[in-house]
Amino acid sequence: MLADFVRDGIDIAIRYGEGNYDNVTSELLMDEDVSPVCSPELLQRKHPLRTPEDLRHHRLIHDNFRIAWSTWLQAAGLYGIDHTSGVKFETAAYAIEAAAQGEGVLLGRSALVSADLASGRLVRPFDLALKSRWSYYVVYPEGGLRHRKLRAFRDWLFSETTADEHRLKRSLSANDSAESSV
Repeated sequence: MLADFVRDGIDIAIRYGEGNYDNVTSELLMDEDVSPVCSPELLQRKHPLRTPEDLRHHRLIHDNFRIAWSTWLQAAGLYGIDHTSGVKFETAAYAIEAAAQGEGVLLGRSALVSADLASGRLVRPFDLALKSRWSYYVVYPEGGLRHRKLRAFRDWLFSETTADEHRLKRSLSANDSAESSV
């Protein structure tokens, strides 16, 4: 259920959806994509993840997100891999932790795994990412930017998101360089 700004006394919110909300201003904060992520140690095991086909040797980790492994595997042109196998978690946090601990490969949501990717705790073994039709939006009552505190908080959200995106890109570039020099 969406918060009601007047009834709930909320000045600003972040909503995950398609961005078309009535009677409020909605600004895109960040897009979302999903791609396989795993512990870097998983790449060194008996069946390293060099191509998407190698997923057949690994446990798939599932969470309750709308884009499922079946969709990603189909986009990668892979058939014959049991997309229902593996372990399922009700929350993304537990699924991310399982992937970081080397328990398998998660179809990770970019906004939720970006810090782990930036730190090297997780890696993306493949380039294929699927864009979600849902994104994150900063939402506030129409005319809300007249309030200095709301405007300052909104600006801070956008600056933090931009900084996170830059850190992630630098980290991914560094990982690509390290992989190519191995």
